[in-house]
Amino acid sequence: MTSLLLLNGSPRGPRSNSLKMLSRVAAGWEAEAPSGSRSVEVLHLAHRADFTRAVEAFGEAEVVVLGMPLYTDAMPGLVMTYIEALAAYVGRADNPRLGFLVQSGFSEPLHSRPLERYLEKLAGRLGCPYAGTIIRGGGEALQMMPEEASGRLWEALQALGRSLAAEARFDPALLAKVARAERFSPFKAAVAKVLFKVRPAQFYWNLQLKKNGAWDRRFAKPYPERVG
Repeated sequence: MTSLLLLNGSPRGPRSNSLKMLSRVAAGWEAEAPSGSRSVEVLHLAHRADFTRAVEAFGEAEVVVLGMPLYTDAMPGLVMTYIEALAAYVGRADNPRLGFLVQSGFSEPLHSRPLERYLEKLAGRLGCPYAGTIIRGGGEALQMMPEEASGRLWEALQALGRSLAAEARFDPALLAKVARAERFSPFKAAVAKVLFKVRPAQFYWNLQLKKNGAWDRRFAKPYPERVG
């Protein structure tokens, strides 16, 4: 396999944590072959021209990795729109091998497992060989930390890219390493519960609310409470 298509499903586009991770997978993929013998195309679904190209490119690539953030246990709407646009490829004989990357602000990987199960079924419904799903929690920290602070994560993601190139799937042991512990221990959960209530821990998220014009709606309840 020589053709890899990376699809960035984050609304942030090139500034996203999803792209930071996908780019390391691509680096591992390219390192597994002699220079110039593997091609990588990166498209941002948040860009209209890229979105249109992404539908066409899906049918051209040998391997596709779709990366996305998880927002309060839901994928971005633009990713679902893209998935729906792939209806014409259902059951096609030469569909690409399909893998995924899911990252979220929640530290515990268990938040992403229901989506992981859906994505595996999606690959089957499209008729694509399933390459696996990379799960990583605590992804928002990548926006705040210097690049070198995430060295171990970058190395593991590159190793996953190499395993995809060599074995046509993500290595299960490496997937577990990137995901880390499924949930906090009781002690760590108790500490986190206290820390998240203090002002310093809320500073970054409050800044994001203000930056995106959502501060005045931070206590909004968009769904009416059930009566009875």
